[in-house]
Amino acid sequence: MPKALNIRSIVEQEIQSKGYNLSQFSQISGMNRGTLSLILNGNPSKMPSIPQMDKMAEALGYEQGWLYELYLKECFDREVPHWRRLKNFLYRCLQLGKDHMIQQVLDRVLEDSNQTGAIFDAAEEWYEEGYREQLLPLYQCVIIHERYRHAERLAVSHYRIFRLSQSENFENNLRAAIAFEPYRNELPIGFRLDGLLKLANIYYNQHMWEKVEFFADELRELATTAYENRIHMQDNKDGERGIKTERHLVVYYGHGFLLKGNALEEQRRYQEALTYIEGYKDLTWFEGLNEIGITEIKKFKEFSIANELNLAILTGDMNQLDNYVDFLSKNKMELLPGLLTIVTSANKYHFAIDHILTFFEDELLNLESNKLFSENYYDKNFNLDHYTDLCFHLGIYFLEKNDYTKAINNIIISLEISQTIRKHKHVINGLALLYFLRSLLDSKQHERYDLIMKGVLANEEIIPTHCIPNDINSNDT
Repeated sequence: MPKALNIRSIVEQEIQSKGYNLSQFSQISGMNRGTLSLILNGNPSKMPSIPQMDKMAEALGYEQGWLYELYLKECFDREVPHWRRLKNFLYRCLQLGKDHMIQQVLDRVLEDSNQTGAIFDAAEEWYEEGYREQLLPLYQCVIIHERYRHAERLAVSHYRIFRLSQSENFENNLRAAIAFEPYRNELPIGFRLDGLLKLANIYYNQHMWEKVEFFADELRELATTAYENRIHMQDNKDGERGIKTERHLVVYYGHGFLLKGNALEEQRRYQEALTYIEGYKDLTWFEGLNEIGITEIKKFKEFSIANELNLAILTGDMNQLDNYVDFLSKNKMELLPGLLTIVTSANKYHFAIDHILTFFEDELLNLESNKLFSENYYDKNFNLDHYTDLCFHLGIYFLEKNDYTKAINNIIISLEISQTIRKHKHVINGLALLYFLRSLLDSKQHERYDLIMKGVLANEEIIPTHCIPNDINSNDT
């Protein structure tokens, strides 16, 4: 019966095949000869450390990480390894991108002992070092095996997964928000502020305005409590530690008002929305401002000007249109939401904006190519959401003017992005509109329309796209 392969036998074979003796291999690998002898000749043989494994691999011409799977098996065959050894092994797997090995380690560790706390501490340590998505299995492991429902590490693990799961897929973002939401109150105050701001923004992109209001109120209340108790100013004072947040406290305070007002605006409660602008219009009174905080309050001042003009246009005050265009020309960061307001208002109140679209022609092309997105202080999901809305309403505007080519092109762009980010309501509205315009599509528009339709079927896993005949003409009725 052939002898089972192990690290010792494989390394011995490799050394022999390359014609090295123990002394020569010691010099090449940089390892102590006595240590090598214990690993290769000891009875029982000594388990090498991770650095020793990597040195042997490189000396034999292999990449670091060679024989890691066998190493893990042998560790557990002998006995459950000490956590320190496993932590070092996990860290190397993290560094080398061996995600499958990380999961194997976690599965084996929790077979025999409860190392939930140690796994969480390691994940937090490595998070601080800059690792991100690679840590998802560790936090998921904590969630599965944590015994106490109100444990802080359980809430923090949910928070980390929530943040690390964010993408341009709106559907996935919503699922992550729903999973995280019940744990927010168990978080340290800094994480809770970050979580509330992110929750409000996700529900904003989903157009779930009552949820936005709810979390904006909660955010504003928590930020106010933190400010009144001077928590943000207590670091190194009498041994107290200030809150740790991603942003300055003034950001959370201001966004509590800003998001509330925006949610009211979207529900056409314009007068109520106007009152919330006062909450972030002038935040120079906020104590504890540093250079970053001062920059943030300047942004809020710009937001307040934009939103006051925005509300004027939405309520049909065309006397402010020139002022709004002038403001947008000087504040390109506000161009996307500003143009959306102008176009939707033009459709609602039936006034011409061709001169404005011509004035911003280059900027509109940059929006189409995402050039303005990269230089914007709004997050990408906000921009994608607003851009799909802008294109859709531009389609309506050009449709009213009987400019069918521009109308259809804009609706198709809106559909293409909405399909990618899984913005279902927009996909339904866009497809319904194109259905009635299908006889007006040219050949290129037909091709893009067909790809969108196939993509919808593929996304919903209704039917494989290869089952759809390529010669179907969307113009047929």
